[in-house]
Amino acid sequence: MKPLPYTAVVASDRIDKEIRSLTALAQLPKEDRPAEVLVAVGRNPSQQRNLGVLKSKSPLVYFLDDDSLAIPGNPQSLASHFEDGRTAVAGGPNLCPPNASSFEKTVSAVLASWMGSFSVRNRYAAIGSVKEATEKDLILCNMMVRRKTFLAEGGFRKDLYPNEENEFLNRLLHSQYRLVYDPGAAVFRHRRKNLGDFCYQAFRYGRGRAQQMKVYPCLSDLVHLIPAFFLFYVLSLLVSLVPTPLPSWAAMFLASPYWRYPFYLFLALSLGTGVSAISWHRNPLDLFTVPLLIFLRQVFYGLGLLAGLSTPIPKRENPPIRLYKAVLKGPKFRFTEIKLGRQS
Repeated sequence: MKPLPYTAVVASDRIDKEIRSLTALAQLPKEDRPAEVLVAVGRNPSQQRNLGVLKSKSPLVYFLDDDSLAIPGNPQSLASHFEDGRTAVAGGPNLCPPNASSFEKTVSAVLASWMGSFSVRNRYAAIGSVKEATEKDLILCNMMVRRKTFLAEGGFRKDLYPNEENEFLNRLLHSQYRLVYDPGAAVFRHRRKNLGDFCYQAFRYGRGRAQQMKVYPCLSDLVHLIPAFFLFYVLSLLVSLVPTPLPSWAAMFLASPYWRYPFYLFLALSLGTGVSAISWHRNPLDLFTVPLLIFLRQVFYGLGLLAGLSTPIPKRENPPIRLYKAVLKGPKFRFTEIKLGRQS
């Protein structure tokens, strides 16, 4: 049975730049290419994607970030999962491209590790086999949805970014829809290229998770609070190293070697992850870089969680969105703007 046709929807901040996801789509074999490509330009990605789905004409919609590089064969693999009428979403991981820098590959090893990403590491590595998924397995930069279901369930919340897909997927799960994780249907996507961007990304993801938990709390989200507790734990270790006017029982407790054992275990597991990364990338510096990045990812994710939990969800801008249809002409796409009515 031939898979259903799909529309690729790409959210971007500008049209006058190289959109690498379109370059990759143009290089797909003919049988893999989308029936339609829509580029939604604006400053509210959730609303941009909602509009793209609304204006699409295919039964399936494939969400790609503007830097997601589709791999030949994978779009059709995702589309094939919708032969089951209960399937509402299918997605796969995003992998570090082969031509990435050494730092990016180290970041990728951290993201794909249990110590770096816990239960969401499936998003960053092709792990296991095809399975029914949860929001912890899927990521929006490589996710296909059934258009009819997406619209019926109200799409993404316009006031939530990032983590808008996590809240949406939880709603689908609680409505008994089927989500599919296909580890073989990956895209390539570059990682953060320096330490500052890596730490800010962790902070932003933590803040987004906290905001998502506010609008749609689930028991399964409790595991994501661990980095916040880890942050408090690290601060308590620092307090024990400096003279402070603490009660004697508190000072004794913090100075106890037993209170430090969990941190020693964390270091040991992080070093083990570094050794594993060396076996993948043949970079001896990973023995030191990987534990440092794991530590920073948990600390900044924890800071983001606290920031998100202690502050109100900001009101999102509602600027006009421009929607373009991209038509392949030779090796490149040409853009035609779609005239839109009044935007809500």
